[in-house]
Amino acid sequence: MAHAAGQHRESDEQFLARMEFQCFQIERYRWKARLDEGRVLSEDEAAREWIQRYAAEFARDQPGIAGE
Repeated sequence: MAHAAGQHRESDEQFLARMEFQCFQIERYRWKARLDEGRVLSEDEAAREWIQRYAAEFARDQPGIAGE
C-alpha cells in the first residue's frame, strides 16, 4: 500500500511479525542479562532497557520484516 513520500505501509501481518520478533529479542536480552551479568530483570524492566538501547537500531535493521 502506498504511503506518503514513497513509503510503504506495512500490513497487519507484517506489523505482527515485527512485534513478535521484537518481543523475542527483549526476552533474549532478559535471559542474557541473567546469564552474563547475574541481573534478574522483570519482563517490564527488560523491555524498558531494551527499548532504550536497541529500539532505534531494531527499527532501522528490520526492513524485510517491516515490508520495505
